[in-house]
Amino acid sequence: MALANNTTLGRELLNALEAVNGLILKPASPQDRETLSQTRARLIEQIGALVDTHVDRASQDYQRATSGIQVASGSIRRAMNGMESIAQAVETLAKRLDLVIRLIPA
Repeated sequence: MALANNTTLGRELLNALEAVNGLILKPASPQDRETLSQTRARLIEQIGALVDTHVDRASQDYQRATSGIQVASGSIRRAMNGMESIAQAVETLAKRLDLVIRLIPA
């Protein structure tokens, strides 16, 4: 199987995670939703392991990026609970992702 141009394992793992998230929203049996939720959890674990294995966790950029994503995740959870606007949560995440981009070698 040939890889598409510019395809990376990280990008494909994220694409798979997005696809699983989309499937969870589709009407399915409780067992199918549970299986998809377990699959999503495994994907998240693998993505985290790849990042944490290959990025210097002691660097200040890593610490700032991790803290920023925690802030953004909290904003998203508050938006989901109706205590914050979705637009505000998305804007917070976008700003915090700039910190993550600094970790990617040029």
